[in-house]
Amino acid sequence: MLRTFSNGWPRSLWLIVFLLALLTSVVVLGSSAVGTAALLGSGVVLTLLSRQRQLPALALGFLGLCLLGYALFGRGFAYIGAPPLFVGEAALGLCLLALLLEGRIRRLSASPLVYALVIYMLIGLAATVPYLGLYGIDALRDAVLWAYGLFALAVAALLLRLNAVMDTLRQYVRFVPLFLLWAPGAFLLSEVYYNLLPRLPFTGRALLELKGGDVSVHLAGIAALLLLGLPRVPGAVRGRGLNLGRYEWLWWTLWFAAAALPATRVRAGFLAIAVAVLIVLLFRPGRRWWKPLALATFVLLSLLTFDVRFTVGQSRNTISAESLLLNLKSITDSTGDEARDGSRRWRLNWWNDIVNYTVHGPYFWTGKGYGINLANADGYQINLRDPSKLRSPHNGTLNILARSGVPGLLAWVLLQGLFAVSLLRAYRRAVRAGQDTWAKLNLWVLAYWAAFIVNASFDVYLEGPQGGIWFWSLFGFGIALLELQRRALPAPRALQEGRS
Repeated sequence: MLRTFSNGWPRSLWLIVFLLALLTSVVVLGSSAVGTAALLGSGVVLTLLSRQRQLPALALGFLGLCLLGYALFGRGFAYIGAPPLFVGEAALGLCLLALLLEGRIRRLSASPLVYALVIYMLIGLAATVPYLGLYGIDALRDAVLWAYGLFALAVAALLLRLNAVMDTLRQYVRFVPLFLLWAPGAFLLSEVYYNLLPRLPFTGRALLELKGGDVSVHLAGIAALLLLGLPRVPGAVRGRGLNLGRYEWLWWTLWFAAAALPATRVRAGFLAIAVAVLIVLLFRPGRRWWKPLALATFVLLSLLTFDVRFTVGQSRNTISAESLLLNLKSITDSTGDEARDGSRRWRLNWWNDIVNYTVHGPYFWTGKGYGINLANADGYQINLRDPSKLRSPHNGTLNILARSGVPGLLAWVLLQGLFAVSLLRAYRRAVRAGQDTWAKLNLWVLAYWAAFIVNASFDVYLEGPQGGIWFWSLFGFGIALLELQRRALPAPRALQEGRS
């Protein structure tokens, strides 16, 4: 009898007992609606446990569908569900269940990134728990800034468990044409006809809510993919797969059509694309640049020569050379456009206040915690009709500083810096070993990651599922990629000995 409890399935029985006990507590102490939701959730969990071996693939598949929904529908997709449980929470629960039962997280024990991530999350947890009683669900809502890091652990472990890194890349390549065909029209609908779009039950939010910065991040990842020639890699791995290079002119034309409005309106979007492309240019200059360069030159010359202007909805949504230049100038200087300059001043003043009351003030060690509405507390609330809509500064790093203090900031900087350095070291090692596929993958993840970081520096991005779940899933993919590469490639010393 005792031996059976050391096996896989009886271990799950303890989880079932725990879920049933939790369900009983919720039904007794909570509302009937919550109890019903918990009952349905428990039924789903019990069904999944009966398919334990298929759980990792099921979890990654469901997460993939969620990522597709976030990319295509934006914030609207995030509101599918019933408060306070939405589709993102369901994906996280399923991934954690798969990680607990079949993930074999010990596979990641050799990765220093995992330890850095755990430290970052523990500091966030310490800044959340004391405020749960005071702020309740708001504390949990703000805590996703660090809690979504669980996606990185789950994705990395499950990808290694299933040996699915290349399969994931193949699925992303299939996503590229869909996104490029969808994004221009969908973003136009979201901007111009938002009030006419269908609404979701329970929340009343529009199903389609795309933001320019969010679209630009994915365009940056796609641009890096095309410039590196990665669409051909999946076909080279198993002799099959999509070859986007056959229609490269079409994809680049659609890419520019999708980027036109975000790049001329949203400075974060333009910068995210520029940084990702610059990273690829610095490390992999080659012949693939002439097609996008030719199209970019044609578009800019047309805008300048014929003074082309397209206004979509509001006057700010104008595609023109002037709008593009104003967007660039607003990054570092005043433009004379109050909409751009006012937003810039508001951000800078709030960011300076955060630095003053943390680095130079009383919240150095602890921050203000997770749960407090920083916009209200710091005096920068602009949504007076509904203050709950704006809770955090438009900068993910400074939000961490404000809520977790300097220790949280240092843990965040260490984690992201270690991730970037690890990818660069792996890239150079792959180049020395003549492994071009690995080198391209390292550089693609680095460029994509940089686009996320740039956009998160100007918007409340990582705090929402459409940005946060995507970011940490990419992070987990990067961890799995580095671990798989570490096992496949010889150590640098071995390479040097082999050449001598």
